[in-house]
Amino acid sequence: MTGDYSAFFKVFTEVSKAIHSGEKSSDILESIVTHIKEILQAKGCIFWIVDHSREKIVSKYSHGFSYRSLTEVGYDTLTTVFDRDIGQPVFIEDARHDPRIPDMERLGKRRVGSVTGLFFDIVDSFGGILALYFNDRRELSSSEFELVTALGEQGAIALHRAISYDKKMMENFRQMVEGLTLALEAKDEKTHGHSVKVAMFAKMVAEEMGLSEEEIETIYHGGLLHDIGKIGMEDDILDRLGILSRKEMDIVKQHPEVGARIVRPLVFLNDIEPLILHHHERFNGTGYPHGLKGKAIPLGVRILTVCDVFETMLAGRKYFAKMKQEDAILNLQSEAGSQFDPEVIKALFSALPKNPEILKLNSTALRFIDIQKKKLTNSIPLHADVFI
Repeated sequence: MTGDYSAFFKVFTEVSKAIHSGEKSSDILESIVTHIKEILQAKGCIFWIVDHSREKIVSKYSHGFSYRSLTEVGYDTLTTVFDRDIGQPVFIEDARHDPRIPDMERLGKRRVGSVTGLFFDIVDSFGGILALYFNDRRELSSSEFELVTALGEQGAIALHRAISYDKKMMENFRQMVEGLTLALEAKDEKTHGHSVKVAMFAKMVAEEMGLSEEEIETIYHGGLLHDIGKIGMEDDILDRLGILSRKEMDIVKQHPEVGARIVRPLVFLNDIEPLILHHHERFNGTGYPHGLKGKAIPLGVRILTVCDVFETMLAGRKYFAKMKQEDAILNLQSEAGSQFDPEVIKALFSALPKNPEILKLNSTALRFIDIQKKKLTNSIPLHADVFI
């Protein structure tokens, strides 16, 4: 066997201690691929984390020759090269001529001989794939294979703990966000359900615009908490939105900054803070608190502003009658490029018919959506402060 048993056991002990002491899984995996490569005198070693349910490579850790023909492949190619359905590790004796491995670099594929791939279950749909490759044609001995497997399993254990912990933390996070939302809506029963509906609309639009799952989740939670700054506002002012004095309006306009201050100490809400702070910015720069304009306004904020106003128009308020669907659509279209990002409005109108459970559209509303690209000049005069 190339390498040293004592070196393997030393690394195994170090990795075990790192897992039990709570070290980051990324550091543990970096250590594993580095030591496997060096102890076996391999050309390189890679550990992929894959989510089979989403058919996605989550991340990868490698050491040694980068071997672009493997390190840069997508999920489909990776799972073709290393097919876990065969029920055993994969040994590719001659990677230079194996058609499953793409030739993604001028000399790279021709500089690798044999490749061995091992599979590890992590948790739920998450799995690990470990690849070890050499200059020449070489198959692992049984003892080498057992020791590499042992280290790979240690990596899987570290990832199991990390992913399970992340899932628990995310569930706690969701419960906290929902609790804050309920507290806000209990404050003003006339807007009960507003934040939840805004969040649903915003999630739908974010999906239509092709954003990542993480971005969609952040925007959804931003929708739930966008008005959290109203929690400390006097009930009398909330009751009279639509007929406020200038002084009272100035007080109300502070709620985005108050909301941002509320969530700022909660580090796990850092991504949501700018959505709360800027949800009253307007595309033409007339909004508040900072008068941001156009693409200087984060995309998540531009989505929330459209969905916030749209839900308010549909639901109405004490001093503002709810609108028909077609009138709300006309108002949004008339403000495209002025108050609102036209691309966001376009995405909203594209997504609504695809999500009938969120808003049942009548035939007139559908007709207006079909002609959304035409410039609409009709609009209904609105009090500016009803959308606060």
